[in-house]
Amino acid sequence: MNRVVAIRAAQFARLPSASRQFTASAMAAKYKKQHYVDPDPQIGDYPNLPQIKSEERPQLGWWDRQNRRNFGEPIHEQDEVLNMRSPSLYRSPGWKRVSKLWAGVIVTIGTVYYFIGKTRAERPYMRAYYPNGLKDELGGVPTRTMADAIKEASA
Repeated sequence: MNRVVAIRAAQFARLPSASRQFTASAMAAKYKKQHYVDPDPQIGDYPNLPQIKSEERPQLGWWDRQNRRNFGEPIHEQDEVLNMRSPSLYRSPGWKRVSKLWAGVIVTIGTVYYFIGKTRAERPYMRAYYPNGLKDELGGVPTRTMADAIKEASA
């Protein structure tokens, strides 16, 4: 294991200085200087990157255009929450806009009900009115009780 580490360190030392500045740690250091983040003691020497969703980054100018990342850029500790496949950001409209929308909905519904009420056709018939009740008009039998029904059934 130590031999592998030593070989990698020797290979890194042989790199020209121009290619060294594009390594992940150098990019992370540059990124860290631009965006200060409170130190997190649990991640050790891994770069503590700001929590910026990939969706908020500009659309153009990335090596990986789908995920909006450059080659060798360190992945955030919570990449599954911040990458392009995570749920989209929801920018809530202000309360003024929401209240205007609700007022528009209420006015629209009220206007529709008003015009339906004013333009509705009248009924093509007169309502039936029976002053003495429907029983007298149709010649029905008087109201029966349960006792009458029992007497009739037992007879």
